[in-house]
Amino acid sequence: MTITRVDNIFSEEEIDHIKDIISRVEHTVHKDLGRVDGLDLGKHLWPKTLDKLNAIAKDVSGLPLKMTHAMTVEYSNLYGKPNLPPHFDGDTNDLIINIQLQANTVWDMGLNQNVYTLDDNSALVFNANKEIHWRVHKEFKDGEYVRMVFVRFYNPENITDYSYQRLSQVHPIFKEAREFRDSYPQPNKPEIS
Repeated sequence: MTITRVDNIFSEEEIDHIKDIISRVEHTVHKDLGRVDGLDLGKHLWPKTLDKLNAIAKDVSGLPLKMTHAMTVEYSNLYGKPNLPPHFDGDTNDLIINIQLQANTVWDMGLNQNVYTLDDNSALVFNANKEIHWRVHKEFKDGEYVRMVFVRFYNPENITDYSYQRLSQVHPIFKEAREFRDSYPQPNKPEIS
């Protein structure tokens, strides 16, 4: 499976519906990651939206995948310092659709030793248990945020347990990605010449 970018995932009507759902939900704050988690959005999406997400998963993977859940997340300095170091998810999912729903700042995403910029209503689709993924170092300014929707899928015909991928941040497998991330220019800090 390859890393795939998908643009214009949702219609304006679907985006408004998702934002409305998110606005009515209690959240869980994760200060260590600088984020707040919402609900399992998948239970509240319209059938046409679910069909669209399922079609993306099938097109990218070629497998009969089934949605596990769709979770909303907002990163902001309101919840601590956003930080996402190199990692694997270490779960039973074979694919994630990593959708930037809305942001008022750029927070590039790293996959292995490549960096991608997401736009609102765009996504990266990949296996979060096979691709080392992370976000660049960034100091969020007051009022800056990145709102994401993570849609996860598994193969019910061949469930894979990736729990062995729950590795410590100092594990040698992350060394190159960690060094690449640490040397990548920080967007809010000018480079010294």
